[in-house]
Amino acid sequence: MRKVYKQWFLILFGLSLFTVSGAQTLIYYNNFNTDKPAWGDYDDQYSNAKIAGGKYMLTHKQHSYSLIGNDVPIDYSRDFAIETTFSCPSGRNFPIGLSFGGKDVYNAYYFGISQNGQFIIFSLNSAGNQTLVNWTAAASIQQGNAPNKLRIEKRGNQLRYFVNDAQVAATAVLQPYGNRVGIIVTEQQTGAFDYLKVTYLNQEATTVAPVTDGITEMAYHTDFNQDDYNAWVLKPTDSASTNIYNGYFNIYRTGKLGLTESVTDSTLKVDMRRDFVVETSVAHYGGTSYYGYGLDFASDGNRQYHFLIGLSGYYLIGYSQKGSFYTMIPWTACDAVIKTEMSLNKLSIVHQEGQYKFYVNNQQVTSYPDLNFTGHQFGVVAASNQNVGFDYLTIGYLDKAPVHNVDKAGPEITILSPQVTRGLKVVQSSNMLHVVGIAKDSSGIFSVVVNGVQATVSKDGSFAVDVPMAIGDNPLLVVATDMNMNKSEFKFNIVRNDISSSVQQNVTNSASQGKFYALLIGEQDYQDQSIQSLEGPLGDAQTLLNTLVSNYTFSGENVTLLKNPTRAVFFKALEDITSKVTAQDNLVIFYAGHGYYEEASHQGYWFPSDAVRTRKDTWISNSDLIDYITEIKAKHTLLISDACFAGSIFKTRSIEMAPKDIQELYKLPSRKAMTSGNMKEVPDNSVFMHYLVERLNQNTDKFLPAEQLFSSFRAAVINNSPNQQVPQFGEIREAGDEGGDFIFIRKGN
Repeated sequence: MRKVYKQWFLILFGLSLFTVSGAQTLIYYNNFNTDKPAWGDYDDQYSNAKIAGGKYMLTHKQHSYSLIGNDVPIDYSRDFAIETTFSCPSGRNFPIGLSFGGKDVYNAYYFGISQNGQFIIFSLNSAGNQTLVNWTAAASIQQGNAPNKLRIEKRGNQLRYFVNDAQVAATAVLQPYGNRVGIIVTEQQTGAFDYLKVTYLNQEATTVAPVTDGITEMAYHTDFNQDDYNAWVLKPTDSASTNIYNGYFNIYRTGKLGLTESVTDSTLKVDMRRDFVVETSVAHYGGTSYYGYGLDFASDGNRQYHFLIGLSGYYLIGYSQKGSFYTMIPWTACDAVIKTEMSLNKLSIVHQEGQYKFYVNNQQVTSYPDLNFTGHQFGVVAASNQNVGFDYLTIGYLDKAPVHNVDKAGPEITILSPQVTRGLKVVQSSNMLHVVGIAKDSSGIFSVVVNGVQATVSKDGSFAVDVPMAIGDNPLLVVATDMNMNKSEFKFNIVRNDISSSVQQNVTNSASQGKFYALLIGEQDYQDQSIQSLEGPLGDAQTLLNTLVSNYTFSGENVTLLKNPTRAVFFKALEDITSKVTAQDNLVIFYAGHGYYEEASHQGYWFPSDAVRTRKDTWISNSDLIDYITEIKAKHTLLISDACFAGSIFKTRSIEMAPKDIQELYKLPSRKAMTSGNMKEVPDNSVFMHYLVERLNQNTDKFLPAEQLFSSFRAAVINNSPNQQVPQFGEIREAGDEGGDFIFIRKGN
């Protein structure tokens, strides 16, 4: 059984305190008076944004664009409208306006107007800009500094575009890249936006018969007439108490922060990979109406998912993990919520056809793709200072029970790295252990957890996870669960030895015979207009420079930062490095920018700032780069690439290194590479760089091997990147690697 009280700062559970007209059909509204968490102030080299006087002031400083928005789930089968009003205190004749149907800043549609009285409609995606309606004059546009209202309406199979209530264009309904709706400012201008509103234009809604009508097999049901074996009632605390009274499970909260949840016993075997429905009916007795309450699902000791409503007429979907809250679908207006005290609202979650569907009072309000979860517990939850009562809780299967023999055996677990046998100890010096293995079971693998850390599991049952190590003995417990909720355990021990002072001195003496060089390249502003400019590389390169010089044995005079170098400048810098780096020196080469992989030649490329999209001879190939790396005489060379399709440079796709002695790693020459992904595109807002720099800053060890650094953040990148990018680490092919590794040596230890 798992019962939890949590005391966090749950800012994301709170709704914005505003009222608007037409709330019955409202999907999203922001008047920029209260929504600071989502639309906060910031200022950097690219743009400036602030909320001032009830307006959102967005300034773009360079020759590209700034886009701010929210994920707003819209049912494209219904008619809807997106609207804003803005003025242009300073600017030029370039677009300012609305963004819609977006996935991110690189995949979206835009409707903008200029100060000289023209409008344009275009899309941006991986193929570049595509104009849907070219620059066209419109008499309804107020020129200069005057405010203009932009509105996009979807009616039937048509999108209609309005400026100050006059229709200026129409297109067929566009296939959305995603749910993001927002505002855009281009080319060194400022836009002052009064509000952003999204509404449905009709009262149609997806209403179905009660979803529980489709249950074929009941997994669990309680009507809260008694506290069954699950023991729902919790021990009271200063901030909350619970009871079962008159057929309701009641949560009474007095604390303004935190939440109280009660979930099913962990021994209740519910197969949440099958099609199922979980449902409750809940009444709000009193307290704040701007915080959430509702259902917990797919919960375990590590992560809990929540489907919440607020009495003021909103819903939210997200999950909590280790004291933090993560939003999947933000607070969204919902006319299905009955907004009166003591009234019952029915919440249902249906898992079917590879997705989750969420219902309020039998009306589907949204859906979400299938989740990668490990938990099979479910229950109820209430946040902040409010009192609620749950009438019942039901979970039932919507499909037929799978036909198989009674399976009571857990998975077979094999640990591939580190090389262990059951019960024996392995000695290492790293503060992070990279565990790799395979879990096999005929029913399939539901989850693998190592010392409470959830592993990334592939379809074939192979898994990998990074587990922190303390000095001394570290018992390791691997728990694998199959699809029938049978568990197996594998135990072994890792002894982490502190590196002796003599070993530290030997490595320090060896390293002192050479210098630590770094060549850091940021490519973000491209001369070819068909190559999309980026916003992150220069800042990432500068951040890495600051980290290396401040915390590690890199002198400022030995670190070169290239900002938007041309192909010639790039190669000149490599030639300079080649001429001065000796066999005792160490070298880091970092690149952030566009990358490309050509299938026909099996060749990867980087794009310098003067690259031409249609001319391969203007690109930088992996072969060119490997030739230079082979020629450079450095004892250790580490290539860090934060670019699309960067994985093509490896001798093998990736490697799993058994722990080696620090002296051995430094003694043997190395040519290693660390990349932000394999053969996928990677985002401009780099999750890889965030965790790379964070781990370098957090490290307290005197010696940090590159492979150990990589292992410490690999899982974090996979779990937190928008496209589940998989970073890679390995030997650079045919470049002279002999099994060593680049060692980062921290100052002051």
